[in-house]
Amino acid sequence: MGRLKIDVLRLLEEIVKTPSVSGYEENTGRKIMEIFREMGLKVDVDVMGNVIGYMEGEDPKIMITAHMDQIGLMVNHIDEKGYIYFTQRGFDKRLLYGIKVVLHGSKGPIIGVIGAKPIHLVKTEEREKVVDIEDMAIDIGVESKSEVLELGINIGTVITPKLEVTPIGKGRNVAGVGLDDKAGIVAMIKAMEILMDKGVKKKIYAVATTQEELGLRGATTAAYRINPDVAFTIDVTHASSYNVPEKRVSGIKLGGGPAIGIGPNFHPKLSELIIEVCKEHGIPYQIETIFGPSGTDAFAIQVSRGGVATALLSIPLRYMHSTAEIISITDIENTAKALAETIIRISGENYKNLLTKI
Repeated sequence: MGRLKIDVLRLLEEIVKTPSVSGYEENTGRKIMEIFREMGLKVDVDVMGNVIGYMEGEDPKIMITAHMDQIGLMVNHIDEKGYIYFTQRGFDKRLLYGIKVVLHGSKGPIIGVIGAKPIHLVKTEEREKVVDIEDMAIDIGVESKSEVLELGINIGTVITPKLEVTPIGKGRNVAGVGLDDKAGIVAMIKAMEILMDKGVKKKIYAVATTQEELGLRGATTAAYRINPDVAFTIDVTHASSYNVPEKRVSGIKLGGGPAIGIGPNFHPKLSELIIEVCKEHGIPYQIETIFGPSGTDAFAIQVSRGGVATALLSIPLRYMHSTAEIISITDIENTAKALAETIIRISGENYKNLLTKI
């Protein structure tokens, strides 16, 4: 890739194809390490698996995070007939029956289907009920447990839906798996490219965090280690969609630009600066009110050590934690632009006054 202009759609496709179930992010981590190095960033990896690409320069110390882990499944039992039972983290169980999945075994990926008793064979009173996880199993087309094991599938093997990105509609929207928060990862990388192309020389740490879906774990340790003065988190947020009225999601729309978080989890002057920058550069933006912890890396970073001035930029997304999330490539690009231009505005001369809350 080198220092050439990053194609956001191509990079998103590349990142999505690497599995990164929470706690097992190594494949995506290696890919991000490769990209950071090709961009000319220094790279480090900590004990949690957070991948840190950084540049040196003037204060203040700025941290950017986006989480690379995705929700997924894990094998917890294999019966003698070769059916594979699983536990899951994050998925709505209404979505699982009948989908194609990939079991990421020790000998390579294996395709399977999540099966359950067909509706024709269940009792009438059961037809309107959601199938429990315990009543589903993955069928990989074999007849025995030994065949499963021979394919490199074992207890603890992680599982994802089929990893792909598909253009959808007439605009620049795409549907895919794990866009929460691989879209944020791509926006972070693009923002770093913009900063480097503009010759910015600041202390900036771009962190692809791990285990966000399990409780913001990677961001917690990375923030403590880096000890930033200022931090920006990029994540996704709910966009209005079928049967989800705008009033339920702060009016956030797909294609409307990044949603800037407003609330106690975020430093007000930092959020105001992002809005000011977006207006100045003609970057579309939206406002998301979050009156409490945001549930993103931003919360873990804000309360690290003595506290960190933190902001959140969220990319609008439909059908979060499903097997086909929808996002706009334009929103990813505008999130990167808003972040990069905001960082340019923060200098050693103004950041202390900028971030004084009282």
